[in-house]
Amino acid sequence: MSKLTLISLVLLCLGLALWAGYAAQGSYVDEDGILQEPFHLLALGWLFVLAVGVTLAGALVVRIIKKWRTPK
Repeated sequence: MSKLTLISLVLLCLGLALWAGYAAQGSYVDEDGILQEPFHLLALGWLFVLAVGVTLAGALVVRIIKKWRTPK
């Protein structure tokens, strides 16, 4: 397993943990009629999951370049 693949796995776990935290904490309407929710957890979860896609794409590009440069 390459380092980039391991990094993407860690980022995916962090993203899923943030989404789980968002779901566990829930949202509610307070006494003044204002919606209270931990929206930052949802946004950060998407950020980490998108970072997984970028990291895996980078790992794929590195693998293709290494295979292309290897003499036959």
